[in-house]
Amino acid sequence: MRASCKLARQILDIACDSAEVGVSTNEIDEIVHEAILKAGAYPSPLNYSKFPKSVCSSVNEVICHGIPDARKLQDGDIVSFDVSNYLLGVHGDNCGTIAIGNVDEGGKQLIAATQQALDEAIAVCAPGQCLSKIGEIIHEIADANGLSSVQKYCGHGVGEDFHGLPYVKHFRNNDFLTLREGMIFTIEPMLVEGHHASTTWNDNWTVTTLDGGRAAQFEHTILITANGHEILTVA
Repeated sequence: MRASCKLARQILDIACDSAEVGVSTNEIDEIVHEAILKAGAYPSPLNYSKFPKSVCSSVNEVICHGIPDARKLQDGDIVSFDVSNYLLGVHGDNCGTIAIGNVDEGGKQLIAATQQALDEAIAVCAPGQCLSKIGEIIHEIADANGLSSVQKYCGHGVGEDFHGLPYVKHFRNNDFLTLREGMIFTIEPMLVEGHHASTTWNDNWTVTTLDGGRAAQFEHTILITANGHEILTVA
C-alpha cells in the first residue's frame, strides 16, 4: 500500500504541475496515463464501470468524476485532479485542487478551507476514535467558511479493492464505528459554494453542483496505526 500510495501522490504532483492556462485536461490525462504505465502500474479509473480516462479532472462547478476533454484551462479556473493507480496488487488514491492563473478570493478561500477540512479530519484519526468524528469536523469547517459539504459522495476503504468499507461521510452523521489499528481508508472532503445538491450529466460520471457553485476536493489515503495514523499518499 505504501508503494502504490506513494506513486499516486507522485502522479498527482505531475498532474498539478502540468496544469496551466491553455492546457486541456485531455493533455493532462495523457501525461498521467503515460507516467503511471512507465512506473509499472495501471490507472485505476480507466475502464472502471466504463470510465473512459485515466484521471478524473473536475473544473469549477464539477464536484467530482469529471472526464478529461478538449477544453483548455482558463485563467481563473479551479480544477481538481483525482489520481488513482493499481500497483503490486493494491490501489493508491488521492486528490487535490489547484488554482489556474489568477483566481478570485472566493476560489482561494474554497480551496484553503477544503484543504483545512482534510488536514483537521486526518488529525483526529487514531484507534478508539469514532468514524463519525471525521464528518463532524469537516462539517464544522464548511459551516465556518460559509460553504457546504457534499453529502452524496464519501471516502472509502481501499486496498486490493478500489472501493470498500468503511464508507467515510464528510458531514455530521451517526455512523458509530470505532477506528481500529490496521484500517486503511480515504478521507476526501468535497466542499462547495452554495448548496451541496448535485446532478449527474448524461455521461453517467460528471457530477456538478445544481446551483453552479464551484467545488474543491482534497483526498489522502490513511492507515490507522497503534499510536495514531499514517498518511500513505505522500511522495
